[in-house]
Amino acid sequence: MKTALHAIVLALTALMGLWALGHGIALGIAVHERLNANQEIFAGFVEASVFIAGGICVLGVAVKQLYAWLSHQRDGGIV
Repeated sequence: MKTALHAIVLALTALMGLWALGHGIALGIAVHERLNANQEIFAGFVEASVFIAGGICVLGVAVKQLYAWLSHQRDGGIV
């Protein structure tokens, strides 16, 4: 049961991080398109930056959890 919980949490964390990263990149591309139309772009830059940074942080947590899980470290890790 504990292994299944680890796998589910790891998969959800990785999916959430990939979604946030992909969404931030898509927003960055949309901001680039708005440059040609002279629309307000500052809010788009901020939103894209937050999504990209958040996605990278969540993916970092997923990688750390995967490393701890595969190396069988029992030091009271993330999960």
